Amino acid sequence: MRTSLASGLATTSLVFLVAAMALRSWQVVLLALPPVIILAVGALFPPPVPRLVAVRSLSRERAQAGMPVEIELAIHNDGPSLDLVEVLDVVPRELAVIGGTNHTIAGLDSSGDLRLRYVVRPTIKGDFRIGPVRVRSLDPLGLGAEDASLPVESRVVIAPPMEDLRRARLAPRRTRPWFGQVSSRQIGIGTDFWGVRDYLPGDEVRRINWKAFARLDRLFSNEYEGERSGDVVIVLDARREAFVGTETDNPIEHGVRAALGIAENVLASQNRVGLIVQRDVLDWVPPAFGRKQLYRILDHLVHVRPGGDWPFAHIAWVLQRFFPRDTLVVLISPLSDRTALSAVMGLAASGYDVAIISPSPLAIEWRLGKQATEHDTALRILRMERETLISELRRVAQVVDWDPITPLALPLRRAERWLPPA
Repeated sequence: MRTSLASGLATTSLVFLVAAMALRSWQVVLLALPPVIILAVGALFPPPVPRLVAVRSLSRERAQAGMPVEIELAIHNDGPSLDLVEVLDVVPRELAVIGGTNHTIAGLDSSGDLRLRYVVRPTIKGDFRIGPVRVRSLDPLGLGAEDASLPVESRVVIAPPMEDLRRARLAPRRTRPWFGQVSSRQIGIGTDFWGVRDYLPGDEVRRINWKAFARLDRLFSNEYEGERSGDVVIVLDARREAFVGTETDNPIEHGVRAALGIAENVLASQNRVGLIVQRDVLDWVPPAFGRKQLYRILDHLVHVRPGGDWPFAHIAWVLQRFFPRDTLVVLISPLSDRTALSAVMGLAASGYDVAIISPSPLAIEWRLGKQATEHDTALRILRMERETLISELRRVAQVVDWDPITPLALPLRRAERWLPPA
């Protein structure tokens, strides 16, 4: 393959020949000879076909958005010597190179080695492929080139950042028979004191109320409020119309961050958590316990991208067929249309407890815009419409209007208790 330099020389020679014919001047013909001679000399020394072997290593295969990842590419030449070789390690645009380089031009002897070291920083979540390695061998004059592609690909999974909700109380109102950390207002195994009763044979010694025994000269046993666990289903609105803003600052990305934080918080309280993602396909994870469930939810959230126009009615269909009826449904949506109102009212009428976390698209658009004074009126009108919708939703659900520039824990703590235990 000829390079741009060879094409430029051939074009220059042709221009001089056309000019010589037009001017009928043999002196102009002489000007066309040097490019031809250079092209002829370059044809005598064609570039060899590169035969390289590449191995790539990553400092970590799983990282969080914003966390640097070190990459090293080792190349070995199994073919003839290469006077000039260009190597490019293809990196997705979401991985910004912040140190070193993934592109170099150098000479490489036979059986020689070449190493590239660079550092990338992922800007958003996702499942990315690094590679292949593109190689180009050039002749000494840079007139010819031989291209090759080394099928060396590496996978790096970038997880979204997680909201810190350790100080926020998120718990379902209705509990299930198994033990957990949600007060059930029933006598059982727990830590909150309920009352005392007469001692019965077989009661544990540690439950005896010794102060009551010393005062009344009778044995009494303490009773505690039983702690159970419940089910929480996180519904993430990732429809196309929910995308407002940039690739990194939009309600869907903030919703993913909130969903992961809520799942971690609820699972840490020994409750079951499930997930429904409303995007180009309806994707869901059945409720389950434990750390493995958090990883399952994380794997689904990593692949969330805006798309699809599924109506909210499909969410109710999935909930009623694949999830228990006595669950807490946490809807994460920018509430960009009024269809959410009828859907939430339908879920509440079906017996579900519904709570809504709404990343404000108005706050995102206002920060990203020019904030001109003539836009104030439009902003006030849109804000009034949003406040009206939220006030209607608060009749049947608890709604948290969240400006994503602030941590989610703040509006959650300012709001009323998430849902009082039944």
